[in-house]
Amino acid sequence: MSELRLVPGALLVWAVTLALLQEIPAFPLLLLPLALLWFRQTGQAVLTGVLGAVAAVLVWWRRRLAAGWSAPEEAVGRVVASGAEYVRVALPGHPTPLTVFTEDAPATGTHVLVQASWSEAGRAGVGEVVGNGELREVVAPQGMDAVALSVREAFRESVAETVGESSRGLVPGMVLGDVGAQLEAETQLYIDTGLSHLSAVSGANVAIVTSFAVITCRLLTLGPRIQVAAATGALLGFVGLVGTEPSVLRAAVTGLVGLLAVVGSTRLEPIHGLCLAVIALCFWDSDLAVSYGFALSVAATAGIIALHPLLFRPLARTGLPEIVVRALAVAISADIVTLPIIALMAGEVSIVSVLANVLVAPAVAPVTVLGLIAAGLSLLPGLLAWLPLKLLEPCTWWIHSVADWCAGLPISTIPAEPMWVLIVYGWIIAGIVGGRPAVTLALLLAWWAWNADFTRLPPEVPVESLQVHVVREVEEVDTAPPGTQVIIVRDPSGSPATRPTITREGVPVLFPERDGPVTLHTDGSQHARDGRF
Repeated sequence: MSELRLVPGALLVWAVTLALLQEIPAFPLLLLPLALLWFRQTGQAVLTGVLGAVAAVLVWWRRRLAAGWSAPEEAVGRVVASGAEYVRVALPGHPTPLTVFTEDAPATGTHVLVQASWSEAGRAGVGEVVGNGELREVVAPQGMDAVALSVREAFRESVAETVGESSRGLVPGMVLGDVGAQLEAETQLYIDTGLSHLSAVSGANVAIVTSFAVITCRLLTLGPRIQVAAATGALLGFVGLVGTEPSVLRAAVTGLVGLLAVVGSTRLEPIHGLCLAVIALCFWDSDLAVSYGFALSVAATAGIIALHPLLFRPLARTGLPEIVVRALAVAISADIVTLPIIALMAGEVSIVSVLANVLVAPAVAPVTVLGLIAAGLSLLPGLLAWLPLKLLEPCTWWIHSVADWCAGLPISTIPAEPMWVLIVYGWIIAGIVGGRPAVTLALLLAWWAWNADFTRLPPEVPVESLQVHVVREVEEVDTAPPGTQVIIVRDPSGSPATRPTITREGVPVLFPERDGPVTLHTDGSQHARDGRF
């Protein structure tokens, strides 16, 4: 049980940081070191107490600095993370980056002049204010940030020119965490089916990249030291390609835990490495303790480490192929511990996430590896990135198709509370471990069939989120430029159609003045509001 010796310390560091940021009394947490003393675990008690005290001091010091910081009308800072409509900016004198909402978000690494109005953040954290205003570029990204920006732009362009529509938003997201090319409907589609983690740089990406380097070295009969060196080099190269945003660094640290089982399990147990990652990350950035992304990353890793062996054995007795059993055990293990957090965060959970993740599991690693190769080749002249992108396109098409099909099932998401999620999954685990996986599955299918709404339409795709081409008459449909996703004809003449209209290329054609409101759906279907089709 020596691999568990850091678990109390990691839990206390996280709990103390979370309590102080939430302004909850942290004194009851001292019961943990005292309990260890009661059970004569003196070394454990001292280590746990010291780690908790360091976490408390760091939070106190950072909050003191933040309280003494006055928000300026203008300040020059560095963008450390960039989203669609906001950035995180490191400003002089403030201990943590602050969120600034803006219409035009600069790239990570850009030094900007911040002209913003500041208000209360409304969320727990060291940084208690958020800004809303304009950012003017002062200095373009430098060093690795400039490299990451060049890779993103070149790779996005190569992807747009090479792969089909269903893969254009997914490939940059899975490879570089760049979701800028994803449509709003696609993003929601992956959220509803539990596949949104594929479109973000996560510990899984790091584990795939480093494991690929290790396996390659083993096939070449290279020694353990070279394997570790290759894995480290692959990790540094991966971080250089995707950028040094805090989410990437968090994924790099938690992802290394997965590598421990491959190259260092005889010296460092994965759970021990995860505890070190939690302690180091909470010390490095106290705000991570209140981040849902951090909680999901740690919970998924811990769930896979702790529950995968427990679930694999009874599932293996079902006679399914081993690759399916492993994928199923990993998906259920991650789902068990992350769904309560998702329920707390969103108020609803996906009940098709296990099915979707099992179906797409074989396609994830090829996309990551081939995508990184294509990302590097996209910086070179010529069409060198064409081949790896074409090789991975069937995988991303499959992932998108699985998401589309799962979202179109009669029931895919349900409202849920964390406690009910834990209770239901507790019974599922009891059924699997108790040697009744088939009975458990039959009961779940019966519940699903009872509650399913078989008349429900697949998720709607907002027309405004697509590339629209408007024409006056139907004869002008063929003038639509490449990349058009929907054509709207303004001509009101003629009788209302009794079936959907599409071009030879499969582009939907809508006649709002003639047919009335018509909705588009993720499965490619069209439905008139009055029910004619």
